[in-house]
Amino acid sequence: MDSEARHNCRMNEHMSKELARLMKEKGISQSGLSRATGVPQPTINRILSQVTQDPRRDSLVSIANYFGVPTETLYANPAQKKKTQKNGKAIEDVFNRILSLSKAERAQLFSLVADKFNEDMK
Repeated sequence: MDSEARHNCRMNEHMSKELARLMKEKGISQSGLSRATGVPQPTINRILSQVTQDPRRDSLVSIANYFGVPTETLYANPAQKKKTQKNGKAIEDVFNRILSLSKAERAQLFSLVADKFNEDMK
């Protein structure tokens, strides 16, 4: 088995275990998850049984949204998951800091950000 095949196998195993954990935590069946997300039940079964090699991203997005987790947690290994959680906390911290600014300070900040993005697009 080459390194890419081993990587895909580990990724499928992680995805399967993470989805099973989320379903157990929420107490939802495959058919219930299918109804709630619009993802076909056979697709959910193939993810759980590690049959599918590359589930469609929109299916994983729907599943992740249902559970309220970043889509990357379904793809990521535990080390990457911790990094994603840490980044999420950093983003939440920045968001809370922005909320603590006055209306005028937020307007000034957003103007600076817009200017920077426009400059980078040139």
